[in-house]
Amino acid sequence: MGTAPKPPKAPDPPPPAVKIGDVILDRYKVVEQIASGGHSVVYRGQDERLSRPVCIKVFSGLGGKSGLGRTSYEHFVQEAFALSRLTHPNTLRIYDFGHLGPKDAEGMPLQVCEYMNGGTLSQVIREQGKQSLAETLKVVTAMCSALSEAHALGIVHRDIKPQNILFGTVGGHKLPKLADFGIAKWSVDAENEDSGQRAEDTAIVAGQKLAMYSPSWAAPEQLAGQPVSAGTDIYSLAVVAIYMLSGKAIFADEDVYAGYKKRRHADEHVKETLKPLNVPKKVIELFIHALAFDPKKRLAKVDELASQLSTAIDADDAPQLPPAPLEHTQPLTPTVPTHAITPPSGMKQVARSPTFSEATDPVGEAPQHEPAPAPAPPPPPPPPTPQRTSQSMYAPVAALRTPWMANAPQATGTPRVLMLSDQPQHAGDRMVHFVHSNVNAPTDLVGPQNTKVRITMLHAPSGLVIHLKGMTCFVAHLGGRPSPAVQIDHPGDVALVTPRAQEIGHIRVATGAPEGPSVLTFGLGSERIALRIDDCTDPILFDFGPGSDAYFVYTRGRPIPKTVLRR
Repeated sequence: MGTAPKPPKAPDPPPPAVKIGDVILDRYKVVEQIASGGHSVVYRGQDERLSRPVCIKVFSGLGGKSGLGRTSYEHFVQEAFALSRLTHPNTLRIYDFGHLGPKDAEGMPLQVCEYMNGGTLSQVIREQGKQSLAETLKVVTAMCSALSEAHALGIVHRDIKPQNILFGTVGGHKLPKLADFGIAKWSVDAENEDSGQRAEDTAIVAGQKLAMYSPSWAAPEQLAGQPVSAGTDIYSLAVVAIYMLSGKAIFADEDVYAGYKKRRHADEHVKETLKPLNVPKKVIELFIHALAFDPKKRLAKVDELASQLSTAIDADDAPQLPPAPLEHTQPLTPTVPTHAITPPSGMKQVARSPTFSEATDPVGEAPQHEPAPAPAPPPPPPPPTPQRTSQSMYAPVAALRTPWMANAPQATGTPRVLMLSDQPQHAGDRMVHFVHSNVNAPTDLVGPQNTKVRITMLHAPSGLVIHLKGMTCFVAHLGGRPSPAVQIDHPGDVALVTPRAQEIGHIRVATGAPEGPSVLTFGLGSERIALRIDDCTDPILFDFGPGSDAYFVYTRGRPIPKTVLRR
């Protein structure tokens, strides 16, 4: 007797519908649908409690209850847990997570994130075309900082592409943020955390593989189904950087196998794409290194991509330095103790850090150094001119200039409060300027002899990091080798140097000392200056010395008031 055929399986119930005007989780009103794809639908919403725009991302139920559907569901939920652990300002923030339906366990999951109003990187390239080296460096640095935090937590993004780099407008500037951790891979032993909220990578019940990558941007190990690592994200980010510079994707192949073979010769494609654009040779070499077919031959850490890209760009802007003297047994100028430039956001300072004028290291005149032996004595240098223009910066000078810090007086007396102003103010034999700068936005400072430096505040896990580039000269940490630019993460002194390795000026980079709950004090010459924390939070002093200019640069605080001239 035959077995009766089984009745057809009932179809899965449709997912809960989301309509314009609905209020989700009792506080988020759905305003409009702005995107869909993958396994989610994205809406612009309004947080009715806090009156702020939000992004509502709702799982679309792709695949139903099949292996494909369950894997997609797991990755959607995993993204919320990944974002909840990431706090970097260049990572998209998640506000809330929940489910649609009568029961959380059976409902459709959704995420509520911050709303980015500046579009995606792909939209920017489509509207504006290829980007400059400076703009590319800005985006790459931001993404490296965000990925550095994720990698430290054992999270590999696996889907770095222009569509997942969003922009928000902040004070007239665009702030890039990394989004879409939906297919992120978590290391099993990352911080020994419970892996219960981590998706089972790409395996599904049917024994097949779910392609968890974007073919035009993926690393070769992703295309081959091999294990991923931090080097996977480095590869994809380098491909995105080349896309920014050229306006096209170098691996835009619909055939995955053809794209895999093409990646074996990535160096040829990088050169072919970037050389006609006059991209510096060192930048091209860096991208070739980042696109090594073997992950073990790439850069070790994502931070190195940003720092080496900055160095490669700066090196192309400056003339070649002569070789360093062979017999440097002492630093050119004295060094000072180091303290963190700024603590991570939210940290409190519990003790007063000593100012540089209170340092106990003996400070004397800078030692003079004999030049390296030469076959014939050089002709005597011409006498230095009183004022050097940017065009004459590369002429030789007679001797090293003694750092003004060597004879800096002790700052004493009651601190004088300096108020925010757009006009220069006298303090400690300086003209003091306030500069309100945005993170990642370059700011030019002018010192003695028409020297000019460009500073850019960058976020790092430990706090702010300063990229200081010489525009009319080289720069160097005191006692260090001159270079086009330096990275500063501690207070200290920086030398302004000619291409003949002779110091012509110095900058002191300092943070304030807390004096009471609402005031920071700084030493300017013999005078103590106080700044209100409400006016400018975490200000950094760039002091060019007596008779020159000093700048208080800050990224958080009140705007500088405009002076109204009355007749």
